[in-house]
Amino acid sequence: MILATKTRWRWEISVPVPLVPVAAAVLGRTGEVLLWAADNSGSFGTQNRTASAIYNPQTRLGSGKIISETGHNMFCPGLSLDVSGDVMVTGGSTSNHTSIYRSASLSWEAVAGMTVGRGYHAQATLSDGKIFTIGGSWSGGVKEKNGEIFDPQTRAWVPLPGCRVEPLLTADGRGTFAADNHAWLFAWKNGSVFQAGPSTAMNWYDAGGADALGRQAPAFSRGQNNDAMNGNAVMYDANRGKILTLGGAPSYDHSPARSAAYEVTISDPFRTVIVEELEPMYTPRTYANSVVLPTGDVFVNGGASYALQWTDANATWYPELWSAKTRKFTRLARMTVPRTYHSVAVLLPDATVLTGGGGLCWEPCEEIPQWEIESDHFDVQVFLPPYLFKTDGKTFATRPRIVGELKKEVKLGDRLMVRTYMDVTQFDMVRYGSSTHSINTDQRRVVLKSLPRERSGELGWSYDVKIPSDPGVVVPGYWMLFATSSKGVPSVAKTLLLHV
Repeated sequence: MILATKTRWRWEISVPVPLVPVAAAVLGRTGEVLLWAADNSGSFGTQNRTASAIYNPQTRLGSGKIISETGHNMFCPGLSLDVSGDVMVTGGSTSNHTSIYRSASLSWEAVAGMTVGRGYHAQATLSDGKIFTIGGSWSGGVKEKNGEIFDPQTRAWVPLPGCRVEPLLTADGRGTFAADNHAWLFAWKNGSVFQAGPSTAMNWYDAGGADALGRQAPAFSRGQNNDAMNGNAVMYDANRGKILTLGGAPSYDHSPARSAAYEVTISDPFRTVIVEELEPMYTPRTYANSVVLPTGDVFVNGGASYALQWTDANATWYPELWSAKTRKFTRLARMTVPRTYHSVAVLLPDATVLTGGGGLCWEPCEEIPQWEIESDHFDVQVFLPPYLFKTDGKTFATRPRIVGELKKEVKLGDRLMVRTYMDVTQFDMVRYGSSTHSINTDQRRVVLKSLPRERSGELGWSYDVKIPSDPGVVVPGYWMLFATSSKGVPSVAKTLLLHV
């Protein structure tokens, strides 16, 4: 069911799920969404288990399961999708554990733990298939938590003392415990990593190149005194190294949110970056989630105008859409369910956005002054972006369709012959995403070069589409291939597994 509105975007009715989804990962093999909370479905404690669920966007059904076989409480973890599309979860409440969800066998596997216990850290899948992480003093003790890397060949973690965490700390008054959290990490060329925030200082890291110990170098400052903890950073145009950053707050909690937005442009690793301040959002927000759409626009959902955990009292009710063309924000339809701290948002293959969660506190929740039971949201909800509608706001737009079969696995640098049933003007890819604590290091968008080959009203249109060759730009793994019409309407995606 869709909620009626006069605008060119809509919310579907929210759907109950058996937990508060604090984390989400879209599975490339099936298009289903893996959700999980903590050791309990609506609160977190100290048990080494995880309440999880699989949500099917087609049937709108979610099936729950308690994961105990890995002995891992995967609350507040590091999270990324590896090059085979499996979900790698590190640390969190069980601070040094590593668990991988094998989507082919629908099973969890425990692998070697990190060398340092971590929680509230970020991680990213790199161009060479390794997994990099840094920070995370919320769990595992407060200390200097420099980078380390997981090698899928040796199935072991290796410390990188040269990837120093100190340069990315924010000025949070609680010190390192809160200052090394949720780094905005972007895998880039030649095994490098760019850290775009949330600290004002941005940094380059060499996590897989010539220096076996790792290396860090300052990149540039994103602004003056502009720490943006729990803000968002989205690579909306990886071809040109374009990153949109927005929102956040100076401190993790008890802090006013920011509305500032910046465009950060990176080129070759360890080169100085370009920063441009953009027009701000309509509403200051922290704890929000941002999702890159096939068009390059960025959907900004939820958050709070004042950083205070486990409450909807300061919820921002109106999402915004940032246009990659005008580089301005538009306010969208009012949300029906607030999404603040511990909420998620991810792009689905049908070019809609799945949102969910918010709430979930430690047990007993009654000890938290601002907590109210209504702020625990056991549901997900789909947002239908403006491009799916005609100008009357009621009628669905005609969508292009990619017809026929494509190769399921494609090597970077290869060409594809793609056939559509109507003329299209552009092909784009978006990497399958994951989301927790306002961080999604997996999603990024790539514009593809294409040439028309045949145009036939009966047989459809066919195009020669080139996949970029650099795994730092097109990180291997599962990607969604979209065809977009001249009116800016994207198709339902075809899924490709890209490899070197």
